[in-house]
Amino acid sequence: MPPDASSSSAYNDICNYWAANPAFDPQRVLLRRLFFINANKTKFVSVGFYPARHYLPLVEFGVVRTCGSKSIILTDKQVYTLAQCLPTVADAVCKEGEGGTPVIKCESGDFRLGMPRSRRGLTRLNVGSEYIRLTSLDLHYLARMFNIVHQQLRDYVLALPDLLSYVTISLTSVVYVEPMPNASTHINYPHLYDEELVSFV
Repeated sequence: MPPDASSSSAYNDICNYWAANPAFDPQRVLLRRLFFINANKTKFVSVGFYPARHYLPLVEFGVVRTCGSKSIILTDKQVYTLAQCLPTVADAVCKEGEGGTPVIKCESGDFRLGMPRSRRGLTRLNVGSEYIRLTSLDLHYLARMFNIVHQQLRDYVLALPDLLSYVTISLTSVVYVEPMPNASTHINYPHLYDEELVSFV
């Protein structure tokens, strides 16, 4: 339970409680499906539900480094845009590397995918001011497997109402609750229950 806010001295305790509680971690992800996009497993793309963002299913690109990790999060509309332009951009990167036509940029709102003029062979995936770099190999692998990520996101979007209903029920129960017979089959309910229960113990 959160600390009592009856006195001003308890204010910092309350702030610390919400900051430390994993249920309110903005980076926390439920039912994450993770796909590595390079051979040494330092770059990944994942799909999952984000409790701090109203349980929305989102796609995250990340880079794991010794000096710290970095990630950007895409909405379903941005993922759709990326899925549409990935093959074209990947082919254009190949032609640019061979001295051919310039790289085609893909843009939608604050989302951009393109190659900086000063960094041949590298492509930047931007959301606002945040970005990660992708090599031509990363980009070609993504172009060939991104339909899996896109389909997983579509499945999670369709399953969102059932997930929200189940979370509401599971958070008030001390034992595992079976989902409704017609609940989405795209949700691993035992795993979801364990993840949610651990958050509030």
